[in-house]
Amino acid sequence: MPQEGVEGKSYKEQPEGLSERGRAFLEALARRKRARGEELPPLYLRLLEGAAPPPEGPEPTPEEAPPLEGLKRDLRPTRRELSASPPPPEWPRDPWELADRLLEEGERRGTLPGLSERERKVYRTLLALGLEVLARRLGPGRPLPRNLSQVSLFAVNDALAVALGIPPASLYRVLASLEAKGLIRRRAWRTPATLKGRTGVYAGGTLYAVRLPHREARPRLDLEDFRHPWRDLEGDARQGRTAWSLRESCTSPPKEDSGVLQLLLRFSLSPGEAETPLALDSLTALLRARPAERRALVEALALSLAREFRDPGSVRFYAWILWNALRAELYGLMEGALEAVAWAVRRAREAAAKVLWSPRGEGVRRPGALLAHLLRERGLLELFRQAPQWRVA
Repeated sequence: MPQEGVEGKSYKEQPEGLSERGRAFLEALARRKRARGEELPPLYLRLLEGAAPPPEGPEPTPEEAPPLEGLKRDLRPTRRELSASPPPPEWPRDPWELADRLLEEGERRGTLPGLSERERKVYRTLLALGLEVLARRLGPGRPLPRNLSQVSLFAVNDALAVALGIPPASLYRVLASLEAKGLIRRRAWRTPATLKGRTGVYAGGTLYAVRLPHREARPRLDLEDFRHPWRDLEGDARQGRTAWSLRESCTSPPKEDSGVLQLLLRFSLSPGEAETPLALDSLTALLRARPAERRALVEALALSLAREFRDPGSVRFYAWILWNALRAELYGLMEGALEAVAWAVRRAREAAAKVLWSPRGEGVRRPGALLAHLLRERGLLELFRQAPQWRVA
């Protein structure tokens, strides 16, 4: 409301000076303060008491006033929707223990071909490494699903040879045998870089698709696996984090399985995946955070979602969703908006993970698009577009 429109005037004498948009703003502020147990300032009470009812006539267009009717309806997923896909059974957290259990299951079912001692050692290591990478990609507290059939990972073969104490030539013979038996599929991962003053396309490592022992479908690699930035070769060369330096510094392989895993994870985790994805309860933590802390938390959440969904160009879109969900909660436009967004993120994560688990490529390859679709289905995107852009931080 313009300042010159209220100077020297009484609000009760000029009730028509408060617009539809202003009245909606004051009502939302009043609901917010009452929910927090705060007293309304006298100016708010005078404005609310003196606000005139909206004029009779046709409904205003979206350009004149946002259609706030019905925005407080409960759009959260129902109990039936939440129970439609029950959580999968718990698996042991230790990737080596899980790999041994899967090997025993494959032998019991007869789906695991005969392996020599060295082949079993290499296959077990790749399987445990893939399970650990997958667990870190999913985030804490996320169990593996029943339909898990393969795991995909990135590894540097020289580091794999050092970790297992196997000569490189022998390692390549074992890998060729495992691929012939349908247990793995491998392809070189290449990326442009400038190394020692020479610019070109270099092989930075190997992509692996490892079939689980109790499954029968042949593993496969997808186009998205080759497009993912697994390594920064130029940065690794500057820091001395190369397989050649590892071979020079490591005189003997690690004796414990945990040491083998930690050595291989130095190369298997990409720069984005090295950071653990933020838990979903961080979304609802936005309500408890102080206004000065919300901006940094929203930026961290949006960047985490973009990295997890391999969608770096949509950081602003994820931040826009989080800001508007927080705005809907604080101003009473929709109770549980952040919980609904967290539910949609969880569904998108599950659909994206199926691409990694399914040998037929089932699942959603663009989880960000699925997230937008789920929010649009429940009216959240329309709510976010029409709601006034009131400040929340």
